[in-house]
Amino acid sequence: MSKIARPDWAKERLPDPLPLSRELDPPTPYPVEALGPIGAGVVQKMHEIIQAPVALIGQSILAAMNQVAQPHANVIVDGRVSPLSEFFLTLGESGERKSAADSWALAGVRVRQRILMQKFVVNREIYEKSAEIYEAAAKRILADRKLSAEAKQAKLGEIEKPKAPVMPLFIVSEPSTEAIHRQLIVGLPSLGLVNDEGGQFLGGYAMSAEKRLGTLTTLSRLWDRGEFDRVRVGDGSGSYYGRRLNLHLMVQPAVAALLLADPLAREQGFLARCLVSYPRSTAGQRKYVETDLGRTPEYRAYTDRMDTLLEQEWPVTDNHELDPPNIVLTPSAKRAWITLYNDIEKALGGDGDLVPIRSLASKAPEHITRVAGTFAVFEGDSGIHEGHIDRAALLIQHYLAEAIRLWGAGQVSAELHLAQEVLNWLRDKMGPGRAIPLANIYRNGPAAIRSASAARKIMQLLEHHGWVAAAEHPSAREAYVLVAL
Repeated sequence: MSKIARPDWAKERLPDPLPLSRELDPPTPYPVEALGPIGAGVVQKMHEIIQAPVALIGQSILAAMNQVAQPHANVIVDGRVSPLSEFFLTLGESGERKSAADSWALAGVRVRQRILMQKFVVNREIYEKSAEIYEAAAKRILADRKLSAEAKQAKLGEIEKPKAPVMPLFIVSEPSTEAIHRQLIVGLPSLGLVNDEGGQFLGGYAMSAEKRLGTLTTLSRLWDRGEFDRVRVGDGSGSYYGRRLNLHLMVQPAVAALLLADPLAREQGFLARCLVSYPRSTAGQRKYVETDLGRTPEYRAYTDRMDTLLEQEWPVTDNHELDPPNIVLTPSAKRAWITLYNDIEKALGGDGDLVPIRSLASKAPEHITRVAGTFAVFEGDSGIHEGHIDRAALLIQHYLAEAIRLWGAGQVSAELHLAQEVLNWLRDKMGPGRAIPLANIYRNGPAAIRSASAARKIMQLLEHHGWVAAAEHPSAREAYVLVAL
């Protein structure tokens, strides 16, 4: 850690400031080999060329594999059926090449979406013209006074009502709960909520104070059973089944810390459904590599398998519900999974290693089967083998270790995170020894302290930790001065 810069008068009169957060332990290595021959191969090649952290790329590839696999199967263990859908959170500062990893991982999905959207525009125009013709014909029949009610119904039955085409949207980035509901009702029944700037979603309308609980509940229920309820005044109310939602948000650490510290996200269970990774940065170690990733055998093998699954017909009922087949664990895979289940459960009791992350660890066995099922579908296997379970377990061990490392840091209160944000702003706006009025802070500072009471509370917190001190100012009754940088 670099030494804190302080003016001479502060060194003599004041103790060293207290940290607003604690340093994180280093991350556990990402078990890239667990992604299988195709997954591991493309991650290693992407790391070689893009040079983003291996875990960041691994998250993008695993999330993409999960998205294309989720419509095609459920996993069943002793009658308990689970969707394959998974939620991923990846932490990384700006400049970690999150967008590049996401772009390459989902290139095939976006290409197929674009092709289908072009067809949709044409089909939509055809539908609208056909609907006008149908409505005109229906009105003429209903207006015909010579026909009895029975005859009118018979005539209406003779004309075919056109069916609206389904909007082929595979990926959304920043929707409200209502938008997710609507897209899963009128659009495809399998969807990916993907954003390489996840702060846009976490800081947006869907996660505002009045909407947060509803959003988290909707997301959790979709993860659990692939269903949701929609209640609206007028039309559109009902219960909807057979839907799938995959989620991957790439988030800056400061934004993610607020989510990890959010008691609602913990207690409601959203975080227990998320697989989180925060890799060490590769910034400053990257040199340009003159290779076209798209032409490498590793990337082509990955995109070929992605395209095969994207082109494979989904098992959809007449009610627009996914009805995928259940894939089962082979006897040896089930024995391996039961051993893992019992070991995890043992670590949840007393002073076990997993007690601090009990909510996530309690769902770890199910995470293992979902990830193993993803591997089985992606690799074209009809069942879940022991190798799938072993590889999924390696990944879940990584996520459990990351949760222990990150959730503890997330316990730091949101106020301390805001205090850090204000301190960073003060460092940019003023040097040590220069007093700044409180009014200037809440008028010009971060949006979360745009009131005198909010700003005063944060400045007092910074004062308590030794980063600022009360000071005199010729034109203000209340002012502060930085005493440490």
